[in-house]
Amino acid sequence: MTQKKSIWLTYAWDDNVDSDVDFTAQELGRAGIEVKLDRWNITAGKRLWEQIESFIQDTSKSDGWLIYATQASLGSEKCKEEFYYALDRALETRGGDFPVIALFPASVDNDLIPAGIKTRLFVSVTDPDWKERIVAAVEKRHLNITKLQLEPYALIIHESSKPSDDRRAIEVRPRGGTWTPFLAAIPLNEKNQVSPRLHHGPAKRNPMEEKVLCTSLSNSRSGPSGDGRLWIESAGNEATPTQSYYILCKKLPSLLIFGVEGSSTQYQVTF
Repeated sequence: MTQKKSIWLTYAWDDNVDSDVDFTAQELGRAGIEVKLDRWNITAGKRLWEQIESFIQDTSKSDGWLIYATQASLGSEKCKEEFYYALDRALETRGGDFPVIALFPASVDNDLIPAGIKTRLFVSVTDPDWKERIVAAVEKRHLNITKLQLEPYALIIHESSKPSDDRRAIEVRPRGGTWTPFLAAIPLNEKNQVSPRLHHGPAKRNPMEEKVLCTSLSNSRSGPSGDGRLWIESAGNEATPTQSYYILCKKLPSLLIFGVEGSSTQYQVTF
């Protein structure tokens, strides 16, 4: 049976008042890493390297060093100097491939990162894969992260900032290729409540908040589908990765079908 890798987690006293560091250790333990907590109090006068030297030098005691990086642990120049010195000694002792990782409980603040760590791995717990990034670094293997399957289209719902304005604009565009002629369809029995209107213009704009330079619709048509289930709006302008269609609505429909009219390149979204 493969021996579990271990990592030393250095943190400032104040950072574990609400057990945030304990939670981090718990989650890494569940991910397969043995975590040894190392509380550091710079005001006690003991140098950080003196405190961590034994476990860094002894390869049986640690496979990596994790720093819980916050204002409390890295907020002063003295703290940064201590970490930089300890980092330098750690790499000198264990070699340049020894995993030294800074873990941020929020988004990364570049001002907090000691110069020596900026070229190494630093991770934020806001990253859903933060545990895997740390475990992979300690185990010296490739990341095992499942990439999300992206749809071949982009869809954004734009709203007005005015509380009294309930209108919406549904922006759709292809991530690659073109859609022409374009079709948007909603349930026929929702036509009056939704009152859809097609617009065409530059991508990633909010027509509810800014004046979007819309192009004139070519060959626009509207009417019920042959089976009487849908209300269809269509136009001949090309939808591209930089040119979107905007479906302006009084309220969101329960169902939206969009894509190339008369083609299998159509997509269905429920709201």
